[in-house]
Amino acid sequence: MISANDENGNPVFTEDSTIEARSAEALPGVAMHHIWGADERILPRDGSQPSWHSHFPPTDGWRFVLLTLQPGQAAAPIEDPTESQLEELEETFPGLLTTVEPGTDGMHMSETIDLVVVVSGPITLELSDSQAKELQTGDVIVQVGNVHRWVNRGTEPCVVAAVVVGTKYEPRATAGS
Repeated sequence: MISANDENGNPVFTEDSTIEARSAEALPGVAMHHIWGADERILPRDGSQPSWHSHFPPTDGWRFVLLTLQPGQAAAPIEDPTESQLEELEETFPGLLTTVEPGTDGMHMSETIDLVVVVSGPITLELSDSQAKELQTGDVIVQVGNVHRWVNRGTEPCVVAAVVVGTKYEPRATAGS
């Protein structure tokens, strides 16, 4: 549901619809509802869908998504996808593969800050240095530009809601600095 303003500035409900989940064969067990997003901060007041083009937002862009992950699955691409599976994945989740760390089974990092709440869990958040935290329904996490992946080790589908905001981070410190 979307509320906005009419041409006279009065509040109105502009849309009440169902959003289909996106999925791709090369990303098994994952369904993503892209609820709303924009590639810039200037938005129409009439509630019309802003323009956006990639899975992760650019600086000053944002996305509002629901991720559903099936039991026993990591949010990770399959090994050795076919060319048609890669094309489908890129069409469905544009730019996602560019954030995946090679050889890590779905570890990824984007230039975003992710504001996440677990709608139904549990779900495990793994960090690149082998740390892991099981999150329960109602838990929240702020992901600040680190390498991570989501895993459902439970017996039921889990759902997380996230607002993903494009940002720029200061350069990483290098060894010896």
